[in-house]
Amino acid sequence: MIFNRLIYSVTLAGSVSILSINAAMAQDVAFDLGTLVLYGDRTTGQAEKTNSSVAIVTAAELADPTISNYRDAFRHMANVQAGDFVESGFVLRGINSEGQTPGGLGTPLAAYYIDGVQQTVEGTRRGINGVFDAEQIEVFRGPQSTLSGRSALAGAIHLRTKDPEFARSGKVELGYGSDNKKSVGLAFGDTLAPNLAYRISGEYYSKDNDLNYPSYTRFDRYDDITSDEQYTLRGKLLWQATDQTDVLFSYSHSYGNPAPNDIAGPYWSTASTGYGAQRGDIWGNILPDFYTALIPEFPGFQDVRNTKVDNFGIEVTHHVNDNLTFTAQTGYSSSLTERYSINEGTAGEFLTVAGEFDQELLTQEFRLNYEAEGLRWVGGFYIGKEEQTSFRDATLPSFTTYLPENQYSENTGDMLNIAAFGEVAYEFAPSWTVIAGGRLDYFDQDQTASLVTDGVPTSNSESSFSDTVFVPKVGIEYELANSNKIALIYQEGYRPGGSGILAATGAAFEYDAEKAKNLELSYRGRGLDDKLGFAASVFYQDWDSQQVEVGSYPNNYITNAGKSKSYGAELELSYAATDIVDLYGSVGLLHTEFKSFEANGIDYSGQSFPGAPEASISLGYYAGEATGWFSTGSIQYTGSSLSRLEGGVAQPVKLDNYTTVDLSVGYAWEKSKLTAYVTNAFDTDYFTYENGPGVLATQGEGREIGLVYGFTF
Repeated sequence: MIFNRLIYSVTLAGSVSILSINAAMAQDVAFDLGTLVLYGDRTTGQAEKTNSSVAIVTAAELADPTISNYRDAFRHMANVQAGDFVESGFVLRGINSEGQTPGGLGTPLAAYYIDGVQQTVEGTRRGINGVFDAEQIEVFRGPQSTLSGRSALAGAIHLRTKDPEFARSGKVELGYGSDNKKSVGLAFGDTLAPNLAYRISGEYYSKDNDLNYPSYTRFDRYDDITSDEQYTLRGKLLWQATDQTDVLFSYSHSYGNPAPNDIAGPYWSTASTGYGAQRGDIWGNILPDFYTALIPEFPGFQDVRNTKVDNFGIEVTHHVNDNLTFTAQTGYSSSLTERYSINEGTAGEFLTVAGEFDQELLTQEFRLNYEAEGLRWVGGFYIGKEEQTSFRDATLPSFTTYLPENQYSENTGDMLNIAAFGEVAYEFAPSWTVIAGGRLDYFDQDQTASLVTDGVPTSNSESSFSDTVFVPKVGIEYELANSNKIALIYQEGYRPGGSGILAATGAAFEYDAEKAKNLELSYRGRGLDDKLGFAASVFYQDWDSQQVEVGSYPNNYITNAGKSKSYGAELELSYAATDIVDLYGSVGLLHTEFKSFEANGIDYSGQSFPGAPEASISLGYYAGEATGWFSTGSIQYTGSSLSRLEGGVAQPVKLDNYTTVDLSVGYAWEKSKLTAYVTNAFDTDYFTYENGPGVLATQGEGREIGLVYGFTF
């Protein structure tokens, strides 16, 4: 059989588990997977040799119209979810990529890389999300701190776009769907010289928001909140400088303006008609009674945000000999997020908000990789420099007098990270391999925060944090007689501390560094004449001084939980049922808990982490051949979880479990195909966040029906 569409999952010890096989197959070459390239692992470029827990989605699966952005691919993975709303990251094993501290200045817990370039926090939220002309997505679960650094305590995601080829090629994709969804993608590549090739691509996407905003229609920014709009322009240049040296240049520019999905519940106000009305104008004429006594509408609290991101990367690969490779990777990412209240810029409006988040991240990494029979090692040096600035200029009623006042706040952050890292895997006896590594990290972080009220400075704080830490990793792997493998690995993670100020009072607060210890056991392999692939793992993670945001704006702040823990299991299976039918499935189980945590007089001990589903289950199929009719389908179950810790509530809202179904059917010709699809086929209602209960919620994506036509050459 020859696959042309695969989803792989690689467990901690490095097996390839096929989650989805979507292809026509030939009987004479059964299950010839070839070598799957891995871009995000510093230890190896071959998926079957990695010792990280990583799920991989390849280019053909990303071409499925039910996957329009990288977060959609999470539905097929165990213990991986999207964040709870727009102002959030992604969730790995119950840990948000921004930690329990969404947004703000500082370091994320998991990083998002595009073509090797690490994205800023705002770039991760609204930057390059689309997967048109993408080569692969790799989702690393669990700590990757020893090799990937300060932003990988919870894991990392790597999106690799298609590299230039020394042949002319291209693709076109057009789509239309529910809520006036329109998408178009164009890509083309060719040679410029015998040793020089390029590829350029562009992607545009827009979709109307299906929520109702009747009291916002008069504002100039009304269109910004009632539709999603994103685009990406990208160029890559490959220079084969010598027979041993490749240089890859990449540049991309993107714009993202995702619409919020927040709706008012029955207890938002006496004027609210409940969730069924899908009222998104929560600061319009359905204000809570407390506010309507002061002002009938308060649109100054309704944010409208958009982000522009520029990425530039240089990747130099030099093969010293058959065993030794040198890599130099330079990355620069700049994101600018504009934030306005929906009424800003409209004539006659004076209670408004304007602001920006400006983030720049420059990284440089050098590493040597050695690989021979029975021995593999990597050693490297890293330096990263990040600068963050933000301001908020607001004229709103005072939180104490309720009279209009102007508040101008500004935050800055400068972060320097220098590190040396390494890892070795040595087969010390037949079938037995020992793994050891670590990272020596130096951090230096300076932050400032200031607040000016009606032209008078009311607070001004400065703080510094520096530390040098060593993060270790050790493990052992055993290969069974049937080539299946068992591995046990221990590794640690670390995130620096920091500071901030309360928006309400300008009072400064500080928080300590966060640490984690992770132990993981995995077993993976193949069976049933190689028709069945499986990957299983169990893990336990112990947290010390976990950074957690508590309270609600403008009284929200970051503090440290004393002790926390999380543990769980993952099972991923694939099965080639017949020559034209392939099945896949995944199960993720998760338990998270604050063991010792008290804040604002509330004891959260015993509660689970916010946004950490207890279970995630996915089952799917592909039926069809390379040309002719084909069909795909999947069902996804997401277990219950707690909403955010906020508002001084001792017991956060518990979000219900939910199940969604995606289906597609199409016809493929030699170079083109037409696909009809539906996501969330039964239009399941579910929330990803709720305050109350019954006060305010973020609604999950509803049903979408559409058509996509694609042509390749």
